[in-house]
Amino acid sequence: MILESVVKKIDAATARAFVTAARHVIDALLIEVQHAEETRTPAPRDYDQAGWPRSTPPGGWLSHEEVRAAAQRLAEAMAAEKWTDGLLCAVKLFALLGGAL
Repeated sequence: MILESVVKKIDAATARAFVTAARHVIDALLIEVQHAEETRTPAPRDYDQAGWPRSTPPGGWLSHEEVRAAAQRLAEAMAAEKWTDGLLCAVKLFALLGGAL
């Protein structure tokens, strides 16, 4: 895959910084996924107030298990200091959020 070859060209310090930041984002996603699972019904639309749409995205919702598995793989990569593996894991999860994979 092209993504893996690009990730391997990134230096360790940059990968480490990205993985550390991605871990915070993924932890926040876990909270949001749990909240979304608890409130499955769509909220009434208030067009005068900005907010995130509650309609289902094209690729479907990410499940709590998918995000939790990514967090686990990311934690393992961080513990082993395999920064490129962690970066690849985070990029794949973020791509799923955008519906790219």
